[in-house]
Amino acid sequence: MKILSILRKLKFVGFLAISLVLIGGLVYLNLRLISTEKSLSDIKSSQTNLRENFSDALFEDHLKVTNAMIAEASFTSLQKELETIKAKETSDEKTIKDVYDALLILEQKINRNVKAGLKSPDLTEQKDAWGDFLMKKDFASIMTGINEQTTALDKDYSAYLAKLEQTRVAASGYSYQTVQTERGSFGAHIIKLPLNEVKVKTVSASSGSCSNDCDTKSLADYVKGSGGFAGMNGSYFCPPDYGSCDGKINSFDFALYDSDEGKWEHKDALTWFDTGLMTFNGGSPSFYRKTSDYGGGGVTAGISNYPSLVKDGDIVVDGDKLTSYQKDIKGTRGVIGVGGENLYLAIVNSATVIDAAYVIRSLGAKHALNLDGGGSSAMYINGKYIVGPGRSLPNAIVLTK
Repeated sequence: MKILSILRKLKFVGFLAISLVLIGGLVYLNLRLISTEKSLSDIKSSQTNLRENFSDALFEDHLKVTNAMIAEASFTSLQKELETIKAKETSDEKTIKDVYDALLILEQKINRNVKAGLKSPDLTEQKDAWGDFLMKKDFASIMTGINEQTTALDKDYSAYLAKLEQTRVAASGYSYQTVQTERGSFGAHIIKLPLNEVKVKTVSASSGSCSNDCDTKSLADYVKGSGGFAGMNGSYFCPPDYGSCDGKINSFDFALYDSDEGKWEHKDALTWFDTGLMTFNGGSPSFYRKTSDYGGGGVTAGISNYPSLVKDGDIVVDGDKLTSYQKDIKGTRGVIGVGGENLYLAIVNSATVIDAAYVIRSLGAKHALNLDGGGSSAMYINGKYIVGPGRSLPNAIVLTK
């Protein structure tokens, strides 16, 4: 009995121990399960954060790239738009300047005709119409109207000159002719004299090169002061009646040999290749289509201007380098030429610069250079003006015996 009791106690203790072991294992497993679940939760949370953070980082990079692309595209678009606007403004500026220049020429021609006693046109209606065209930026219509008025004024003035010539006693070497050319008929005042009978002088009112407020003289004063009998206006210059000439009034920039002082003025302009040059050494002329072709040497007279008109009997005007005033406007043009042992000084009426080239060639010149014209046109011979006096001039061509 005692043994049986002991066995029962041992069995109970064993059962209890096994139970405790099982309970401990279950607790351990439960704790491991909780720990594992927490780890899994932490991993999921970490993965979610990583994914979200990674997505944010990627989106920020995407946003940066997108913004950069938008900025670049916007910049490119703006740049193109600015270039378009700039090109249009440049075109408009040039057109407006052409209209302004044409109006100045029209005003000069009106004043010229009025001084000659001719009737001044009534432009009231035209000015109103031009104002409307200007508001619409219809510059072509304005130019058409101005050119029509200019042509009419030139026609009246040419008729006046022709009538005047009928009563004028022609001076020796001078004539007024209607010259036939491939480009039409043109009236021209011409001094044509043998080179062996005259001496050409090119003279300036300033002593040395001048860039602003330069001295000027009337053509008559140049002729008288140099002991000459005839003369003509010289190269282009910047007259005081043009607003754009502020700061360079009566300057002419082009190379000129002052025969009275025996030296070149604006000598640096002898290197220019868009201007032409005519020189004289006594009675021997030389012509250079490009001033830069002049290699130096003794001269007694020399004048440069642009463009060259005739070289070896060929028309050499480069139309692409002409201003609209030179190429499109029919105005008064001055020319000096040589050919067949003769000197030619000519003022051609109602002509473009290209027209003047054909006129001087038709007269017999083998080489010719364009000179100033318009309101500066002047020709003087044997004590009287044939054309002009025009503006006071910074330089001139004088003929002496």
